[in-house]
Amino acid sequence: MTHSAETHILALDVRHSRLGYALFSGPKRLLDWGVNTVPSQCSNRAQWIRGKMASLLRHGSPVCIVMKQHRLAKLPRNTNGTSILKAVQSVAEEHGIPMYVVGRDEIQSAFRIFKARTKEEMACAIVGIFPELLVRLPPKRKTWQPEAHGMIIFDAIATGIAYWQRSLPRK
Repeated sequence: MTHSAETHILALDVRHSRLGYALFSGPKRLLDWGVNTVPSQCSNRAQWIRGKMASLLRHGSPVCIVMKQHRLAKLPRNTNGTSILKAVQSVAEEHGIPMYVVGRDEIQSAFRIFKARTKEEMACAIVGIFPELLVRLPPKRKTWQPEAHGMIIFDAIATGIAYWQRSLPRK
């Protein structure tokens, strides 16, 4: 797929209770980013995700949605067993927006130029590209600590960067 510099894409990282997103306008401009957390009292996570997705699509008018490929065992599921990924796919279909999947190896390949191999190193490289994210950069995690809540934003942005690297013509 070829894109103009003003093409909007929505990059997502979907987890069991959170949705990280990044809206790009071309490969070098971030329009919006954030994380939405499913309320603990929410009985239907898939429906909640559908609502958030519809809002993001109206807000950003992306030409495609990009997601990181998940291992089947790690795919988030609703309490009733409905895949949250299926909810995202159905919203995309309803809006006529194609979805693309970026593999973990593609993301790692996209960050080789920065010599970034870990998630923390990738997040630092992302801050180098988009300095406005410096205030969102989580502190380096100790091995016994859980991942910082805001790291999901950097994961979504890394997915978007890998997609742009894949789709832009090589010189």
